[in-house]
Amino acid sequence: MAVHLYGNVNGTYQKPNIDLFEMAKQQNNQPVRFCDTEAGKNIPAIKVNISEEGLRALHGSKMKGSVDIQKQTEELKYISEHQPVESFTNRLSRAMQDSFVQFIEDKSDGNLTIEKKGEILLEEFRGICDEITSGYKEGDRVRFIADDTTEDGYRKLSKEDELSILLSEFSSFVESRFGKEHQEQSVKVANAVNDLQKIKQELGYGDIKYYEPEYIPDGFVENLIKAANQYVDSQK
Repeated sequence: MAVHLYGNVNGTYQKPNIDLFEMAKQQNNQPVRFCDTEAGKNIPAIKVNISEEGLRALHGSKMKGSVDIQKQTEELKYISEHQPVESFTNRLSRAMQDSFVQFIEDKSDGNLTIEKKGEILLEEFRGICDEITSGYKEGDRVRFIADDTTEDGYRKLSKEDELSILLSEFSSFVESRFGKEHQEQSVKVANAVNDLQKIKQELGYGDIKYYEPEYIPDGFVENLIKAANQYVDSQK
């Protein structure tokens, strides 16, 4: 079963840099002084100098209409780090589908062999594993899973957590795609199709083609899972 992951989708987070003074310059807003208004023309002007630090503090205060920049920044960061992320199972499935499409487009002779399918899956697995390892090494990868026991409902993952989830989903995917149950279903489908072909032959239809169930070599599933575990161990 695929685990629902959340995180910074593009693998990086750039803290927004908001410069209020630069924004004011770009807008070219000219402040209106009270002494220049009708109400304040007879009142002596009072000059007050406020430093940039003071203005920033004033802007971030709880005055009516003020904006808490720090709070907004934290909210943006939280949102960016809790986006739904594509599951490992879906990525493995997509890699298989893409390989079939490419095979058809290339008009390759013969069939997409079981060995080639295994290589495609392992290549995708290694790519994801490298992505995880590199992301945590560079410090720009953030991933969470839902957790009702925490205050905000999420638990942050470590590199080891993610690799463990990846291995689990890879093993489940390989088992479902090439395991015993899949082989039994493949035989049933092939038999059903061939029975239909026999009926068509009896009715005089041409171009009769019989199908063979997908043959999975002994130890194929175990060898794929073993290779995946060895690759993860090499990354530690």
